[in-house]
Amino acid sequence: MKDIRFITRADDAGSSHAANLAIAGAVKAGFIKNVSLMAPGYHIEEAAQMLAGSNKVCFGLHSTLNAEWDRVKWKPLHPVRPDSGLVDENGYFLADPAMFARSLPSAETAMAELAAQLDRLTALGFAIRYIDSHMFAEAYIPGLDEAMAAFAKRKGLIDHMYFYRLPPDFARMNEDAVGFLRRLPAGQYFYVAHPAKYSEEMRLTGNAQYSGEEIASGRGKEARLLSNRLLAPVLRLAFGLRPLRYDEAEPLDRRLTAEDVRNLL
Repeated sequence: MKDIRFITRADDAGSSHAANLAIAGAVKAGFIKNVSLMAPGYHIEEAAQMLAGSNKVCFGLHSTLNAEWDRVKWKPLHPVRPDSGLVDENGYFLADPAMFARSLPSAETAMAELAAQLDRLTALGFAIRYIDSHMFAEAYIPGLDEAMAAFAKRKGLIDHMYFYRLPPDFARMNEDAVGFLRRLPAGQYFYVAHPAKYSEEMRLTGNAQYSGEEIASGRGKEARLLSNRLLAPVLRLAFGLRPLRYDEAEPLDRRLTAEDVRNLL
């Protein structure tokens, strides 16, 4: 049987009660092996109560420098000047990282915030093993990609930019999941999900591109799939697929760069 390995990551723990519930269920079910934490999220303390003691997963700093929803916003943990380029007139993160190309925050300002986020997660009891990025702000702030790589090395964190190998024809997986997995060559791949319980809380998200109902429905479907305890054993028996923690995975020979990310976005 083929040896297929997936780094399986659930993002946005701490962003909402709905996300915390779904991610806790996914961790218990066993397919999700990495959980990325949003330190500025209003429900990060709850996430710590529900998850921090788990030894089943790797926890990561989900570096958060923007707040994409129209009605749900986050503020920096580290004090910033109103003209820092990181926040709007009300002190909330800007909606889209692409806006940084105009607001021009410095890499130093961004890194001060990310250091505060790591400190917050550590203080809550999380053993942080890796660093990743919420919507890749480093693609738009000059020098931030290099600063984050150096920060990861200095803090002893796994750098997510060495692990983004998507399966071939990944965009077509939902059309024929069984056929997709049967055709998938052996190797190590990356999979990310954003599970959250379908709820009024999630319907309050959304923006001009995606309605709150679309977000709530899509993330609710992911939550139901990933909380199924049969998912991991069935994938292993049928396709030889096993989920991996970051600290079990093999880094790629080449690190993804900010320029690579800009070309993909």
